[in-house]
Amino acid sequence: MKKLIPVFFLILFVICISVSACSKNDSSNSNTTNTTCNPNTSFSSTILPLFNASCNLSGCHDGPNAAQLNTFQVVHDNATQIRASISSGRMPKGGTLTTAQKNSIYCWIDNGAKNN
Repeated sequence: MKKLIPVFFLILFVICISVSACSKNDSSNSNTTNTTCNPNTSFSSTILPLFNASCNLSGCHDGPNAAQLNTFQVVHDNATQIRASISSGRMPKGGTLTTAQKNSIYCWIDNGAKNN
């Protein structure tokens, strides 16, 4: 019985170390950000310029079924799909957005996708 107690504690120690070593560090999550969302993010001065620089390029939204993201109404009407496409990495096609740019778009969408 005396030999079982040290073995039990050794096994318990190894389990504790294993669990703590395998836990996920939330600070490394790419969706976590320390920036704050400005609910007044402007479509005309922030969002549209991002789309013009990253999305409204030849080959990006060409074709009969692709919406050109160059007007408020088109962007507003497709906001949910745009958010999902950016989040999954499908947008922008052949390019990247910085975390700050993505957060600006998410913030604008999450705050009602206003025409401001």
